[in-house]
Amino acid sequence: SGPWHIYEVANSDIVEALTVQPVVVDGRADDREEWLELGTSYFQNPGDWTAAPAGGGPSTWQRVDVAVDPGRVEDRKVDVVVPTEPIEVVELPAVTVSNVVMGNETLSFDVDQIGVPVVVKVSYFPNWVVEGGEGPWRIAPNMMVVVPTSTHVSMSFDRSATDYVAYLLTLVGIILLVVFARYVP
Repeated sequence: SGPWHIYEVANSDIVEALTVQPVVVDGRADDREEWLELGTSYFQNPGDWTAAPAGGGPSTWQRVDVAVDPGRVEDRKVDVVVPTEPIEVVELPAVTVSNVVMGNETLSFDVDQIGVPVVVKVSYFPNWVVEGGEGPWRIAPNMMVVVPTSTHVSMSFDRSATDYVAYLLTLVGIILLVVFARYVP
């Protein structure tokens, strides 16, 4: 693991029910530094957030803007961002998550209610695809939120068009290397 230390958190489930509906933070879903600010602000200052901030979600979820808190700006530190408007807390019904099965590039689970978002404690990346649910959307600090549309949800990490282009370019490079090694003096 290089310079990092990896710890297992005891009694922590990979998929959990949320108790409060997330809020979508406008304009922070794609920029890496801005998401770092949002994720660390939520994680380190939970009192500023009555709901978890997400990078996207259904149109029924509240949309909020954030701003840098000028009272907590420090040189060489990530800025602390706070919501610019009050977050409307929307309590969610209790959901039971069961039959969680995690593979190398897959994850599946069952829920007893559809339409109630759950948090998937796996790092968000756009290549994740959901069957039996909507999403996934990035949720702070850097996990995923899924809204089940079925009692069984399956997720897989799929290849993107960029992946296939990279494979093709690698193959072309190998062929050219063989051709040059064989025919060029």
